[in-house]
Amino acid sequence: MIRLAFLLALSLPALAQEGLRYRMQLWMRGEPAPMETRFRLVATEGTTSHNRVKKPRMGGWRLEADRTQGTPYSQALLLGRAERLLYLAGPSPQTHAEPIALRFGTRSVPVWSLEAPSGLQISTVLVEVAPRLLALCDLSARFERGDLARIELHLESLDGTDSLAPAEDGTVLLTTLRAWAQEARKDPDDGTTVR
Repeated sequence: MIRLAFLLALSLPALAQEGLRYRMQLWMRGEPAPMETRFRLVATEGTTSHNRVKKPRMGGWRLEADRTQGTPYSQALLLGRAERLLYLAGPSPQTHAEPIALRFGTRSVPVWSLEAPSGLQISTVLVEVAPRLLALCDLSARFERGDLARIELHLESLDGTDSLAPAEDGTVLLTTLRAWAQEARKDPDDGTTVR
């Protein structure tokens, strides 16, 4: 019994480590240092419909913050922004396979580019973490006006991708980029701010 409990205790941290581990930095205009957090993106299982035919629905994701960084308020602020900047889905018309790969530990993963709307100072890189499943690897954006000056989001490690699957809102990054491009085209005197 003690042996089983010891083995479970050893395996729990390994299971808790599954997911994609990110680092995010956010610079507010006029602030010398960024707010920073590290978090893990973990896939959640799909729900089953209550209809007579029980078809599984697509799952989602949850973000688990590193509790050793920042205050609960800054963690909530950063994770709220991070949720709108992630991509965990199959290829879309805006994505294109590139002839290169990135290495994460012992794994080599194919790189995909993501077309951003015109008018944005942004660079994005996606990686194929499982067959036909893309995830955000790097995002770097600068803003000319508004409270937010700069944002950086980087994939630090692939701690396990066996449980990952396309998320129901997996392409939310595309919606955010369109909103940013629309705000960038607006007149700077109309009082808009970057979300």
